[in-house]
Amino acid sequence: MIEIRRNVLRCVLVALMGVSFTASVALAEGEVKSLKKIEYWKTGKVRQCEVYDVYGYLKAKVFCRGDGTIDKVERFNMLGKRIEEALYDGRGYLKTGIDGWAAIRWIYSGPILLYEIEYDETGKPMEMKMYSESGKLIARRYRDDVSFDAYEQASMYMLLGGQSAAFYDTTVRKEDESDIIGA
Repeated sequence: MIEIRRNVLRCVLVALMGVSFTASVALAEGEVKSLKKIEYWKTGKVRQCEVYDVYGYLKAKVFCRGDGTIDKVERFNMLGKRIEEALYDGRGYLKTGIDGWAAIRWIYSGPILLYEIEYDETGKPMEMKMYSESGKLIARRYRDDVSFDAYEQASMYMLLGGQSAAFYDTTVRKEDESDIIGA
């Protein structure tokens, strides 16, 4: 009888510890999910917003103009490498920057850069660079080299290991706007 009481008491203690551990983890995740570092213009509008994931890794940086509209978005992977950069006009559409592209995407295999793709303001790819595992440029393809037909898009899709690089969204993503508005 004493043995049964001890086992019941152990089960209750383990259950209570499990509940308190789950509650503390849930609270910790809720706090970290909303982790943002925000800088403001003197007018009170958001100037820059850094968004972090639940583990504290930088996910994105959003840069805004003085009127609060999004100017540039940079995205990062868990290794801290920049994987996307996009420039926007005051209406939230892609715009071409001084380097000749409106958006750029970098695709990595772990820490190794494999592809760099530049997009125009319509979201279509203009140039794709392929790199070797040692980091050397091994191929460069331009949109004007061949017409981009369905077969061309499919081959680019397969070259990228099934990752879509055929188009870039031409408007500001809702998640970027909500990161700023939710600030």
